[in-house]
Amino acid sequence: MKRIAVITAPNMRYVNTGMTTVELSAKGFFSRLVPDANIKFYSVVEPNPSSSVKWMMMDLGYAHPSSEGVSKLFQHLPLADYISDAFASDLIIYWGDFLQARHYIENEGAQRLAALHGLEHEDAKRLSYQMLLQTEEFDSVKEKSIIFGSSLLYNTARDYSSGSYARDLSDFGKRCAAVLMRDPISAMRITHLTGKYNSNHLGIDPAFLMRESDTDQLPVSKWSGELEERSAIGLFFGTRTKPPALLWEFCVELAESFGLNLEWLPWFPYHEILRIEHKGFTWKKKKDKGREWRRRIEELLPRGDEYTQGDLLAAIKKYRFVISDTYHLCINSWRAGIPAICFGSESMAGSHVIRDFKKRILYEMYDAKDFYFDALELSDKTRMQAVVRNLVPLLDSAKEAEMVRERVRMHGEFVGEQLAKAIGGVLKSNGDLESAVCSEQEGSASG
Repeated sequence: MKRIAVITAPNMRYVNTGMTTVELSAKGFFSRLVPDANIKFYSVVEPNPSSSVKWMMMDLGYAHPSSEGVSKLFQHLPLADYISDAFASDLIIYWGDFLQARHYIENEGAQRLAALHGLEHEDAKRLSYQMLLQTEEFDSVKEKSIIFGSSLLYNTARDYSSGSYARDLSDFGKRCAAVLMRDPISAMRITHLTGKYNSNHLGIDPAFLMRESDTDQLPVSKWSGELEERSAIGLFFGTRTKPPALLWEFCVELAESFGLNLEWLPWFPYHEILRIEHKGFTWKKKKDKGREWRRRIEELLPRGDEYTQGDLLAAIKKYRFVISDTYHLCINSWRAGIPAICFGSESMAGSHVIRDFKKRILYEMYDAKDFYFDALELSDKTRMQAVVRNLVPLLDSAKEAEMVRERVRMHGEFVGEQLAKAIGGVLKSNGDLESAVCSEQEGSASG
């Protein structure tokens, strides 16, 4: 029996539905590709630590009820505690996120390790490098490793001239069995670091590889079952990009143009955090504004908020289209064949830069730019109405949306084949794995 270690970023408290889909894609992909393998999931730190420390803006401090069943599907092991076990596997695959970015390794990853293990920062950083770039490991460990769906959009020139990061990443990238990044900029950066200019390092975001059958493992309820097909527009925003002044007015006008209802899709438990008047939101300057947002959101929850993450994914398929500022919600919408209107900030200053830049890159990759707009376009009514006028015929014809869906589908199929070949090379069973991938793709196309 082959042993496969899947290393992911932690889905803290399992509250991030997008990260759930990233991991579901791994579970489904490997269960179809190598059905008799022993697959273990490892995360940088434990996703649901007993510590009361809150790790992010969306962290309630406990696992949200919507994540019911998620932890049992993966049973993550903290990589810091099980690094020898993970690196002894037949295949080691780093799956998604920013795991090889210097910012992640030295800041986010190291800070979490320091807090949970009581380490000094330098010791935590050294451990983070060992976990994510395999410093101090034998070449034989690196040669059975794959980086898939990672991103280096965080990096700048200074990152490559500071410390040992560039050397360590270069060495790891050169020796890995494959490096398939999720965006073309990151792919080019790996090419520069490894010098492998005759190799294609472009992969895809792992969530695009998820099949609808993978979500069958998540419980669903009447929350999604009672939603009528194509009767509503799904909305979620406010956690990634500062909402523009006329966002609500824009959504209402677009809904009226199609005679559709607006419905809040609680991708994160945003409205519940507003209930406790959390102070961490970039837009939130006054409590009364927070209360107004909460009131508006709750008016768009006609079936209440007793939902599961399975319900959220099932609801996406029923909407006419989705409006969001959230990267993985847009990915899951397009993957399900539902157009996703996305907005972000084009300003290249502030902490939002990577959150917004990665969305713009995503939409550019698949010629979906017409479905993306800058938040500044909703700063006054004249510009807002121009956005609506541009979107209505685009959404009405469905021709452009179908083109985007087809690009996503074809790219996903190709990357799936490339990943299977790399995995087969490591596990020395390439023929069987290629056959399994072809069977999966036939099922995906017919489904």
